[in-house]
Amino acid sequence: MDNPLLWIGTVVIVILCIVMVVVAGRSFQGRERRMKEFYKKANRQKELFEKYKGKTAQELQNEPAADVIEGLAVAVQKKIEEEPSVNEAFLKLPKAQQYAYAAYYFFHDSEEKLSAFFRKNGEPLLSVAEECLTAAVDGRAKELIAREYEMLDDNNENVSVDEAKLKEWDDAFAETDKQELLVKVRDFLLTQDGLPV
Repeated sequence: MDNPLLWIGTVVIVILCIVMVVVAGRSFQGRERRMKEFYKKANRQKELFEKYKGKTAQELQNEPAADVIEGLAVAVQKKIEEEPSVNEAFLKLPKAQQYAYAAYYFFHDSEEKLSAFFRKNGEPLLSVAEECLTAAVDGRAKELIAREYEMLDDNNENVSVDEAKLKEWDDAFAETDKQELLVKVRDFLLTQDGLPV
């Protein structure tokens, strides 16, 4: 191979093959990690559903708050997932079941930041979650939830989105005791008619 262009072409092809193998490997690893996380979550939710099925509110009172909320949400999900209109089916549920479902997604999506929950979800989940949380919690957390809901409500034309205020409120919410909020919401849910599921 006396032609330098042939050498350069061969080197470029080899480099491209190496890059493609590395990229494919990373993509496979990422997919494998996501699948493991998915199955882990699915197994956890199945276990919670089985563990709490048929238990009374009094029996659930001493269980970990996050587990109770997630277990109740899984039971609600099983009720509505096969319905032709999930939103309609959701709105036909007893209010307590709506609250449990919305509370689970609130805590899940607000782990990143409070405004993430309001930006990732839509109605009727948002208004149900806001109603549940502002009834269950008090103090600064209640105020922050109500303010962000009001600001990020697509149907509220009276309040403009102010990113600086949202960041301030997100930062303040990040300092709240999430375990305390979980306990308050669990305790509130267990006083409602229609639970356990």
